[in-house]
Amino acid sequence: MWQLTYLTIRQAQMDFSGTDQPPFSGTGLWAEGVELINIVELVNWEETPLQFIICTICGCVGCKPKDWVDIKQSDSVVLIMPAFLRIDQAGETMGNEYLPPDYLVKRGIICIKPEIYLSHLCQLAAFPKFENLAPLSAWEASKIFQFEAPSQVMGDLLNPPTLAKDMVIASSEGDFREQTKELVSLVNKLSKEIRPANLRPITEHDQIISLYIDIHGVPEWKALSYNGSQYSLYLEPGYIIE
Repeated sequence: MWQLTYLTIRQAQMDFSGTDQPPFSGTGLWAEGVELINIVELVNWEETPLQFIICTICGCVGCKPKDWVDIKQSDSVVLIMPAFLRIDQAGETMGNEYLPPDYLVKRGIICIKPEIYLSHLCQLAAFPKFENLAPLSAWEASKIFQFEAPSQVMGDLLNPPTLAKDMVIASSEGDFREQTKELVSLVNKLSKEIRPANLRPITEHDQIISLYIDIHGVPEWKALSYNGSQYSLYLEPGYIIE
């Protein structure tokens, strides 16, 4: 995941002459050189999900495909994430219409500490108040784990999370075969539970276990934690899914 601590605004000029509209002067929201929202004033803030990159030809929400997000909270963190529920509801035929912005695919789901969300993001744009954010569901947590996995080793967003077991070839500690079974069991259980999920920060009692993927470069996937008695699903940069 991509942990944000600071955002900036820039002036945004849009030429809507192709649709017989006057030019529009608004605000863009940026973080670490990445444009998160191209026209803050035109985002559909009163709805869910939200489209963060608005059509630059007409300025209308929903005119163009992709660039949709949901904002959820999980006690210790606010998450700007793909619109998993809308993608699932749209199905394989229309699900591509609601895929997330490219920067989430490249950098990961955005996680923000609640105090920074309140003191910074909510001051720069009409983000929902923290107390109005819906809690992250267990099913959504399983989709986050799928989304954050490297090389689509858990499958793509248009389908349920499914581990490509033959791609896992080793682990940093213990038996990777046992660990892949634990991982599959944890994801399956999480995806079927109807409850809020909690992302808690790791502690000194949590041992992070990496799995290694059989593709070019053999990337390291920090996927599990172990506290001496049980495994849990792990997300960078330091959260346990409960």
